[in-house]
Amino acid sequence: MKIVTALVSIIFILLNSVSPVYALSSSAPPQIHGEGAYLIDVQSGQTLYSKNGDELLAPASTTKIMTGLLAIENGNLDDVVTLSSSILDYQIVYGTRIYLEPGEKMSLRDLLYALLLNSANDAAVGVAEHIGGDLPHFVSMMNDKAKSLGLTNTTFKNPTGLTEAGHLTTAHDLARIAQAAYANPIFRDYVQTKKHTITRTNPNVPREMINENKLLGQNPSVNGMKTGYTAVAENCLVTSASQNGRDLIAVILKSPGREIYTDMENLLNYGFSQFQTTVYKPAGSAITQTSIGTDEINLLLAKPILITHKINEASSEPTLKIFPSAKNLTKVDQGQTLGTVEVWDGKEKINEILLTSDRSVIPKPALLKSPPWVTYLLIFVILGVIFILVRNKRRAARPLRSICLPDEKTKTHESNDHDIS
Repeated sequence: MKIVTALVSIIFILLNSVSPVYALSSSAPPQIHGEGAYLIDVQSGQTLYSKNGDELLAPASTTKIMTGLLAIENGNLDDVVTLSSSILDYQIVYGTRIYLEPGEKMSLRDLLYALLLNSANDAAVGVAEHIGGDLPHFVSMMNDKAKSLGLTNTTFKNPTGLTEAGHLTTAHDLARIAQAAYANPIFRDYVQTKKHTITRTNPNVPREMINENKLLGQNPSVNGMKTGYTAVAENCLVTSASQNGRDLIAVILKSPGREIYTDMENLLNYGFSQFQTTVYKPAGSAITQTSIGTDEINLLLAKPILITHKINEASSEPTLKIFPSAKNLTKVDQGQTLGTVEVWDGKEKINEILLTSDRSVIPKPALLKSPPWVTYLLIFVILGVIFILVRNKRRAARPLRSICLPDEKTKTHESNDHDIS
C-alpha cells in the first residue's frame, strides 16, 4: 500500500511539474459582450468580424480619435494655445479634466497628450477651439472628415464624446476612423505612449498624463488607441495591435463592464490566429494601359493589393475600379502618378492605390506627327530645292568663252592704228 501511495505521489508530482499546454485558438468567432463590435485588417482593409457593425451607438471618449487626428493634420505641434473661458462651461466640459484655466498657455503637443492619454475633456475643447476657431466649426470639420472617409452613419456633436443627442457612430465607422488615424505616424506615437509629463506653471494641477488603455503594456501585441465611458455609452474601447507583420484594429462599443478587455484580447487573437494576409497583386504590377499621344504605356501599382482570408480557406477576389487621370498629356516621366485603383470588398471600398507610369514619354517632333502625305510632300519639295541649287551651282562653275562681234574687231583695229600714228 505504501508503494502504491508513493507511486501515485510521484505521478502527481511529475504531472504538476510539466508545463501547461494551452489549447489552440478556436476557429469560431469569439463571444463579445458589447452591443457592437468590429475587426479589420489594416493592410488589406478587409472586415474580419462584425457584431451589429452598423448599429448607431454613442462612442463616448473614443470620439477623441477624430479630435486628435484633425489636430495633427491641421495644426502645428509647437503652436502655443491660449485657453478660453469655454473650459469653465460645465455644460460642455465635465467629467475627466486636467483643470485648465482661462488664459493658461500650453503647447498643442502637450494638449494632445492630455487628450489622447488622460482623455481630458477640457483639453479636447482647447484643441477644438484652436484648430477650428470655435467649437461649431471644429465639429463641422469632424463631420466633413467622416464623410471624406466614406462614412455615412456618423454624426459628431462635440469634440469630447460627452453625451449629447445625436452624437452617434457605429462600430464599423469607428474602425475606419481609427484606421485613418493609425496611418498617421504622429498619432501612432501618441496612442502608444504609456505616460508623459506635460509642462505647466502651476505645480498643483495634473501634469503626468497616464494612458488609460489597460491593454497597453499588458498585451505585447497592443500598440495603442482609445478608451471611453459614459453612463449612456457604457464601456467603449478601440484597440490597434501588431503581430508578425500584420496590423489589426478592433472596436467594442457599449460593453457592460471590465470584461471588455478580455473580449478585446479574444477578438484580436481571433484575427491573428484564424486569418492570414496574402498578396493578390504585387507592387509594380501592370493594371491597365493608357495612351499618351500615340504611345501606349502601362499603369503600375504603387503598392501591393493585399487580401485577408481565413487560414486554409480560399480567398475571394476583390473588385478593382480603375480611374486613369491622364488626359491630353503629351509628356510623362517614369513613375509619374497617372491614376488610382479602388479596391472593393463587396459594397465597401477598402483601399485606394496610386497608379504610376512604367516609362517616360517625350513629345515627338512636329514633322513626325504630320499625316504621311504631308511628310512626302515636304520631302519632294526639299529634294526639288536641292536639285535646283545643285544645277545652278554647276552652271556657275562653267568657264565663259570670248566672243567678238565684227564691229568690235573693227573698232579695235582702228584704235590700234590711231595709237601707232
